[in-house]
This record gives sequence, structure tokens and C-alpha cells, in this order.
Amino acid sequence: MRRVRAFFLGNPPPWPVLRFFGLVGVAWALLAVALSPTPAARTALVAVYVAVWACQAARPWRIPPVLVPWTVLGVLLLLAAAPSASDPGGFRPFPFAEGTYADGALAVATAPAWAHLAILARTRDLAWCVPAALALAPARHLAAAGLPLWPAWLLWGTGFLLLGLAFRLHAALYEARLRLDREAVAEERRKIAREVHDLVGHGLGVVLLNIGAARLATARGDAPAALAALAEAERVGRRGVRDVHQGLVLLRDPAPAGRPIAPPPPTAEDIAALVGELRAGGLAVDLTTRGDLASVDPAVGLALYRVVQEALANAARHAPGSSAAVAVGVDGPLALVTVTDGGAPPGAGRPAGGGLGLVGMRERVTALGGTLRAGPHGTGWRVEAAVPAGGAR
Repeated sequence: MRRVRAFFLGNPPPWPVLRFFGLVGVAWALLAVALSPTPAARTALVAVYVAVWACQAARPWRIPPVLVPWTVLGVLLLLAAAPSASDPGGFRPFPFAEGTYADGALAVATAPAWAHLAILARTRDLAWCVPAALALAPARHLAAAGLPLWPAWLLWGTGFLLLGLAFRLHAALYEARLRLDREAVAEERRKIAREVHDLVGHGLGVVLLNIGAARLATARGDAPAALAALAEAERVGRRGVRDVHQGLVLLRDPAPAGRPIAPPPPTAEDIAALVGELRAGGLAVDLTTRGDLASVDPAVGLALYRVVQEALANAARHAPGSSAAVAVGVDGPLALVTVTDGGAPPGAGRPAGGGLGLVGMRERVTALGGTLRAGPHGTGWRVEAAVPAGGAR
């Protein structure tokens, strides 16, 4: 079964399936020889046919897709060229038609040729090869009057062709399902990476802000302020460790029994608390809100919250000591957020915006049908996002 599935992924052909059809063709071709061993030309041609498919079943050969139609036509022509085994005293599959059971067995023996054509040929080659292969038997009979049971060839050929196409369709559907599964897993991995980055990045940013404030307070001899800043850094650090732990637990068991329900994700209304937390850490932030933030879809609110969180964390990391401004509002069908900072100190460089934080922000916003722009603004940096307030349609 694994080898069959390997073919469905574009790897080696499904040899168990093709071997089965090959053995069917060999068995019925041998039956045709046993029922009608003469004339010698017929026996020789059918023996060559048996040898070809016996080798293919024993030691499969990967036929290049471009050669499959020509190979199948050649094999069918070889079998159809065998002289008729018609005998007035022989067994006939149809009392009203000429041809013996040996001739009918040859029609069934075409199974591997049709299976290889349906499963291995290129799709664009089927358009011309299938009609040509179906027309081969009646053309042979009309030209040389040596294939009286050509309708049986058409019936069996059509049946084997449809069966092979069913395997081909199953292959396409199986491959599409696996591709969708891989894409779903990749999207889930990206989502996890964004969440972990947001949790860890924001927590470390606030911790660094408080540690910096504690260092400055110590330098000026203000011990109570230094202790307060260190206590805040410890609190935020412990909360960050707890949040990451909860996230990892949920990844291991999405519905853990007996555990408390995790707190709901933040929304647009929680941006004020986020800004207040960063202010307590020493970052000068000015917040402006407009419109009814409670009307924003929760998924959109979470995206806006993460954008503000990442932008302010970057401002604290890359532009320490500068001020920042946050504007959040609802303008008709759009929820808008803008974050600007005053820029890094003179002589300090700033990344060009190729980090994972910017990638995560853009993925969040675009997934909801919005747009995000980030880049230099004067001496500082500006991040703008616009998302449909009701979420992606």
C-alpha cells in the first residue's frame, strides 16, 4: 500500500496495481494459446505478448510518459495482428458471431495495455491515443477480416480504460488531499510561530525597558525606583513564562481534561492596557482612539493588538529613549492602526524591516483581508495597518 501511495505523490508507479493487470493479461493470453495452439504465427505473437507483460510484472520498467501511448499502440497492434483462431467446430462465446473462446480471451488479455495507458500516459496524450487504440480492433477486422470479435475488444478495452482512469482520478484526489494537509500543517506552524514570537518578544521588550529604568535609577541613587522597576520586570517575565507554558501545553493537548480554560485572547479594547504597561516600563507612548473599538471583530482586534505590540516592542528595542504614538480607530468598514516612533539615537542603526516580527504582522493582517505598510518616517519608523472591521469576507 505504501508503494501505491508513493506513486500518488509523483514517485515510482503503482507497481502492485499494474502488476495485477499484467498478470491478468498474461493469464488470459495463455488461455488463448491453450484453447487454440495453432496456427504457429498466432502462437508466436501471443507468446511474445506473454513474455512482454511477464517481464513487466516481474521486473517493472518505468516507461517514460511520452512513450506510453506509442508503446501501448504497438503492443495492441502486436496482439491484434495474431491470426484468428476461428474454427467451425470450436467453442464460440456468442452463438450468433464467429470467433472462438480463444479470440475472446485475447480481448481480455489487453487489460495491461489499457491500464498502463490510463494510469501512466500524459493527460494531453489521452485525447488522441485513446480513440486511436479503440479504433485499432475494428480497423484491423475491416482491413483484413481477421478479428471477428472486435466488438468484444472494444467492450473490454473501454472497461479496462475506465478502471485505469478511476485509479488515475484516485491518485489525483489523494495527492490533492495530501497537499492540502501539508499546507494546513504549514499554516498552523506559521500561526504558532507568530503567537510564540508575539508572546516572547513583547515580554522581553517590557523586561528590557524595566531593567533599563532600574539601571538609570541606580545610577542616580534612587533605590526605591530601581527596586520597583526590577519587580515589574520580574512580574512581566514570570507572566511571559506562564503564557509560553500554557501555549505549549495547548499544543500538546488542545483539550486538556481538568485544566482551567485559558484566558481569551486580547482584543482592540485591550490596546490601552498594553500601552499602559509599556508606559510603566519607561516608554513614552501617546495613545489616541477613535470610534467604537468594541464593534471590531475579535480576530481583527487580536491582529490590531499584535501589530501595536510588535511595533512598540521594536520601538523599545531599536529606538530606546524615544517617544511613540499609537492611533487606533474605526473608520466606516475599516479598522485602522498607526504606530510611529521618534527614531533611534544618533549613530545607532536600525534593521531594514526584514525580521520575523514584520513578517508575522503582515501575515496576520493579509489573512484578514487587510493591508500593512511599514517603513521609515522622518527620523523614525511608521507602521500602518487597515483591516476590514468585520473580518475577512
